[in-house]
Amino acid sequence: MTRAPAWRVPALLLALYLGLALALLGGALLGGRGSFPGAGTDPAIFMWDLEWVPFALGHHLDPLVTSYIQYPAGANLMWNTSILFPALLMAPVTALPGPVTSYGILTILAVGLSAWCGALAIRRHTARWLPAAIGGLLYGFSPYMMSQALRHPQLDIAVYPPLVLLLADEILVRRRRSPLLLGTLLGAATAAQLLTGEEVLGLTALMAVIVLVALALTRRHEVATALQRALPAAAAAFASFAVLAGCPIYVQLLGPQRISGLSRVLDIYAASPGQLIDPSAMQEIAPFGHSGFIDTSVYVGVPLILLALTAVVVLRRRTVIQLAAVALGAAIVLCLGTALRVGGLHIPLPWTLITHLPMLSDAVPLRIMLFGYLALSLLVAVSLDAALGHADVRLRRAGAVAVVVALLPLFPSLPYPTGRFAIPAFFTDGSTAQIGGPGSVLMTPYLGVEPLVWQAASGMAFRTEQGLVFVPGSGLPHWSAPDDALGTELTALGTGAQSAPATLSPSMRETYLADLRAHGVTSIVVGPSAGEAGVVRFVTELTGRSGQSSGGVVVWSQLP
Repeated sequence: MTRAPAWRVPALLLALYLGLALALLGGALLGGRGSFPGAGTDPAIFMWDLEWVPFALGHHLDPLVTSYIQYPAGANLMWNTSILFPALLMAPVTALPGPVTSYGILTILAVGLSAWCGALAIRRHTARWLPAAIGGLLYGFSPYMMSQALRHPQLDIAVYPPLVLLLADEILVRRRRSPLLLGTLLGAATAAQLLTGEEVLGLTALMAVIVLVALALTRRHEVATALQRALPAAAAAFASFAVLAGCPIYVQLLGPQRISGLSRVLDIYAASPGQLIDPSAMQEIAPFGHSGFIDTSVYVGVPLILLALTAVVVLRRRTVIQLAAVALGAAIVLCLGTALRVGGLHIPLPWTLITHLPMLSDAVPLRIMLFGYLALSLLVAVSLDAALGHADVRLRRAGAVAVVVALLPLFPSLPYPTGRFAIPAFFTDGSTAQIGGPGSVLMTPYLGVEPLVWQAASGMAFRTEQGLVFVPGSGLPHWSAPDDALGTELTALGTGAQSAPATLSPSMRETYLADLRAHGVTSIVVGPSAGEAGVVRFVTELTGRSGQSSGGVVVWSQLP
């Protein structure tokens, strides 16, 4: 009998995962221009990234620092959640359907590829592909992934943790390839993750330290031998990372528009113990109702918890089970945040120490459950593999049924949410040629994310003083469009909260015109909003002339 090629099963799994991700999330791609899988306003900045990176490289601009938003000072994209490396890979896709559709395709790829990488890593610890495939399914389509796919691709592109697991297994356990080669690959993957999402990179490093310490304690007699392989690999990883990531790190630490200090208290985004067993809004099956979730769903469910505990007890002699149990326990404790409040008690938790570590001071406790689901995937896969290898057919059936019962409550709620950004034709039909050139464009709604999407949809045809990204501010970093007098007025008018003044006093007119000059504004575009009519009246009074209606917006171009 001819043996099937080794690549056939992984290729089939990749196709299955991508097909499932397309079935769950792909409905948004049929929703017309501006539709995307997910919800909220956060996706706008990532759509902007998808357009910015190929534009910057094609025009010989620095992709790490930009003056196309927050003009004229600009923004340091290394201090923002910028998906620079994925944007580079997606450039051919972005060039065809545009940044909004490219974002939707990226979301589908993120889920499918994360599941696939999870399966490849788990396969190292199973004798069969089926348990590994189910483990990859649990990791890639976990409540964490489904909740982050709503708006956070920098967290949903989760291929790095299983790749680290796979490379660590090859370096420390199997030892079949050169540690220098493996270390170089690890450094390259780490550099790619730096330009994808620093939070996942920092949390991966944290969990790697925890697991490696546990491994050293359980295999003390093998530490010296392991170091002989690990040290050359670590040196090669550091060298390749320094070569590939040296410039981005320099820009972040020493470049322009760097920031310091927290913009908000992020440790409030922590889980409660009840959220581990109560279905969130991301689960279809919730006979007793849904619990809300903030940022990340950490739902595990009682059946899966019982299955994981059973696996730990029955297979406790296996090193992979021991380490997965340590990782799962650490993730659960850390996701609870800085303190556990029980009645009147305030119990400090280890996350208090985490907030003082480099790269993790801005991390969100809830998001460390990504590694909890990876640990659960290992426990489920290894225990199912053990059951399927047992001689007793009843035990094999019981193991399969237990896995189905444990995973069924995690089935995502359908239909998956679909968001949409309305893009006026002005930004896609070439009309932006009249507002390009030197200077910047002021757009309304002033504090909305729509201007970012419109600028990206135009192919970066102009600069703007706006852009919801972190820039240096007095004291804490500033995350907003400029909060000057003109911006405050436009914000109030755009929401319909107040009426446009019939006339402007000379002093107020000069104040507003000074704000325009400070940001080099040469054109104003008033887009659709609740208070659009009032904004149009205000800009007409301010500039002394009427705007031109074009492609769903009102334009004042060539301002002096």
